[in-house]
Amino acid sequence: MHVTLAAGACGRVRRGCETVTIGGNVAHDGHTIGVSSRRRSARHSLGVASLACIVVSLAVGGSVGVGTHAAGAATAPLTAAVVPTVLTDPTGGNHTYRHGAVPRIVSSIPAPASASPRALPAILAPTASTKLLAYGGGLTAGGLVNAGVTTGPPRVYLVFYGSQWGSEGTNGAGYATFSHDAAGLAPALQTLFAGLGTNGEQWSNIVTQYCDGVAVGATSCAGSSQNVPYPTGDVLAGVWYDASPAATNGAQAGATGHQLASEAEAAAIHFGHSDQASNRNTQYVVVSPTGSNADGWSDPVNGYCAYHDDTHDASISGGGAVTGPIVAFTNMPYVPDAGAACGAGSVNSPGVLDGATEAASHEYAETLTDQFPEANPPGGWSTSAGKEIGDLCAYIAAPRAGTSYDLPLATGSVAVQGLWSNSAKRGRGGCVQSTGPAPAIASVSPASGPRGSLVTVTGTGLSGATRVTINSKRAAIISDTATQIEVTVPARATSGPITVRTQAGTAVSASVFTVT
Repeated sequence: MHVTLAAGACGRVRRGCETVTIGGNVAHDGHTIGVSSRRRSARHSLGVASLACIVVSLAVGGSVGVGTHAAGAATAPLTAAVVPTVLTDPTGGNHTYRHGAVPRIVSSIPAPASASPRALPAILAPTASTKLLAYGGGLTAGGLVNAGVTTGPPRVYLVFYGSQWGSEGTNGAGYATFSHDAAGLAPALQTLFAGLGTNGEQWSNIVTQYCDGVAVGATSCAGSSQNVPYPTGDVLAGVWYDASPAATNGAQAGATGHQLASEAEAAAIHFGHSDQASNRNTQYVVVSPTGSNADGWSDPVNGYCAYHDDTHDASISGGGAVTGPIVAFTNMPYVPDAGAACGAGSVNSPGVLDGATEAASHEYAETLTDQFPEANPPGGWSTSAGKEIGDLCAYIAAPRAGTSYDLPLATGSVAVQGLWSNSAKRGRGGCVQSTGPAPAIASVSPASGPRGSLVTVTGTGLSGATRVTINSKRAAIISDTATQIEVTVPARATSGPITVRTQAGTAVSASVFTVT
């Protein structure tokens, strides 16, 4: 097998492409570069930092070639049998404010029937060795202090932008519907956000391992009490149909980033959130109508499927920051218009709405974990390359870990994408579809004891513990349940806090266990 990398004028692949598992030689500009089977940086090992796009194809052979490629090749629905080959570059061309942007698939190819998931190139699905998400310290501005993640009950407000949506109605579930929404995007988004936190779904648990209140550069939240909370079934807080002339004109002309940010500010005022405190845990999703070109989303080079930002970002196109409280918002174009280029058919058949709800889930999770991303590097959780919790796991096809899937909610099943978990694979990180609740320690009994004695740790989310330590010395786990773990004090233990690690995160006791 060989991997052919081709570059052209389509924009750099900016998501999940730091690690490429390849072997053999690379031919670039007439030069041959040896590449081992270890993971290398596509930008550094191949010397293609300036290439506008990267194409990945699979064939029989033993070399890797780098050359030019023109955009516009066929795009097939992403499935286990299809590999994306060219992605747009949403942040190129001075669009750095498009945080966590989902790129468009420009072209794709059939995967070889004989290729196992391990044999496919790790272009879009990072391996466990990819750098973990790290905390950026949060944003301090406009009344916010070190605000990096959503720390209170998350609230989402949907804004349907422009009279092009047509006449408004209500379906049997009580959701807003529109006469010009042939694909049913509006009720699908309401189904998603109204259902999060119901049916015991564990997709929402993934984000609870991330937090504020830890040191800059931290990769876990041990000792923090400011984690992203699990939702309680009331994420969808409101729906607004803005059919005003300003919104209609914006949708008609192709709203700039500044206009979309202004619409988010207008939505905050509409819903009575005129100060910073009332916007601390909210996000506004501005959804454009079919046929519109919000902020150049259909551009063949720098197009995208969705992105998120905050309204205080000075780099937003068309006017920069917007006056008012700092508001987190998502630019959500009418994604069904893009078809397979934005993931339609990736989970269901025909799956017209798959890509739309996956993009919505992507930006929602990234806003929760990097709510005010204007800083450089972002203040929330991201890699050194600026990748966020959704970026690292986009466009992963089954049967690889973390693929998109139908999430069963009390409101209905909705396609969502997998998310990056720092705690997966024993702290090495990986893409997952769900995880248990983050662990929390409430008490330790007894508070002291000799080496070899038994200690009971009580709390929540403790089942499936992979490691328990007393002052960094590993303790043998005797038994564990969701609320209790029994361990033996290690032979070389010294007095100190007790730490419990599970696949969902790490918890540290507030008190010190004293070794007698």
